Amino acid sequence: MAELRESERRMRDVAVVLVGLNAKRFVKECIESVYRAGWSPYSYEMIYVDNGSTDGSIDMVRETFPEVKRISNSANLGYCRAANQGAAIAGSRHLFFLNDDTFIDHDAMPYIIEFLDTHPDVGVVGSRLLNSDRTDQWSGRRFPSVWNGIFGRRSSLSRWFPNARALTDYLCRDETRGDAPFEADWVSAAALLVRRESFAAVGGFAEDYYYWHEAVFCDRIRKIGEKVFLDPRSKIVHYEGKGSGPRPYRVKRWHIIDFHRGAYRCYCEHYKLGRFHPLRWMTAAALGIRAGILLMGARLVSSR
Repeated sequence: MAELRESERRMRDVAVVLVGLNAKRFVKECIESVYRAGWSPYSYEMIYVDNGSTDGSIDMVRETFPEVKRISNSANLGYCRAANQGAAIAGSRHLFFLNDDTFIDHDAMPYIIEFLDTHPDVGVVGSRLLNSDRTDQWSGRRFPSVWNGIFGRRSSLSRWFPNARALTDYLCRDETRGDAPFEADWVSAAALLVRRESFAAVGGFAEDYYYWHEAVFCDRIRKIGEKVFLDPRSKIVHYEGKGSGPRPYRVKRWHIIDFHRGAYRCYCEHYKLGRFHPLRWMTAAALGIRAGILLMGARLVSSR
């Protein structure tokens, strides 16, 4: 027991786990922002998992940041599997999953680490994600309802009716604009701090998901009796979608299909909808129609 306590004392406070794919410039800027951020009184380590980049990302990290722990995959294994690889070699009390296209504000980290350390009933704390113009990405969410298939974060109706209650509640807008940490149903994995034990208890990120994996992960955290919070004081700029490079139609098509497939599976798991539950089939039909409309739009834009 004494040896275990000594081992725990030698552990760092946080392992920053970064997954990259053909985003060398963003990865470099992200790691530099981690180093420039204020961490005191906490310690940290950096882990970079490369998902088969062909732009020299792994060589850049090796040469520029030799102290960073590295994993180099020969192919794209998907975010969740790569993130789980990074977590497996971490030697820290907490895991901080950070997208490669992010930039940490100076004092972002101590807020969420202290909050997690002082609230034993909390398993996950997310940071407040901002666009490059410092507007909100609304990274703390409620679990989506049927209405959010219409009033989604990026839908046309949401742009026309930005104050619709279904939208503002889903995105926790009032809470995010404040300074107090608040409980959410799920937070974005672009900047997510989780206890090491909590991460292990739910089996890490679900490797059979791409989109919606963080909603599934947070849902499973809540089902083991732990809470999910977002701390608006912890601000991180997120160049959303830039880290994975350009998206021609075939890539957009994959993203649209996977997004809706993930939403369907996540919804059915959350509400425990059996195979013959009528709501399961209604959800599949509605999401299928929505995906078809978006695919037609993407094809039109690409042809132009």
